[in-house]
Amino acid sequence: MKIAPPLPTWAALAGLTLLTLALAPDHPAHAQTPASPGIGATGKICFLLRNRSSVMMNGRVVLQSRERFTFRLERNQQVESCLVGTTYGGDRISLVLLNYLGLPLFTCYTTTWHPIDLNARRQDEGWLYTADCR
Repeated sequence: MKIAPPLPTWAALAGLTLLTLALAPDHPAHAQTPASPGIGATGKICFLLRNRSSVMMNGRVVLQSRERFTFRLERNQQVESCLVGTTYGGDRISLVLLNYLGLPLFTCYTTTWHPIDLNARRQDEGWLYTADCR
């Protein structure tokens, strides 16, 4: 007969909750997820990401049809990539900048006809993450 493992105690759950809160940013992301602009074109979508900040940037590009490209760019590094799928309305892609835990710091929809510059700037309360989303 197998004995089930004990359930976590309230103290352990409270500790995990406090740890999660301590690791999460103490302020909300600087940009909330914008409303989806609808459905766009289908085909090969190419884009250029350029890290213009002094820190490493993590993130992903996502299409309406759920194809995704995950990136990690060192400072002053750039990457060009293509995905095959359907864009959002206005031929836009979704760009999400992430922290090292994978939590979103910045989200926007942008076109791909221009290089997408990623920026991070130090502030009193941490870092401000932005991208050149048009």
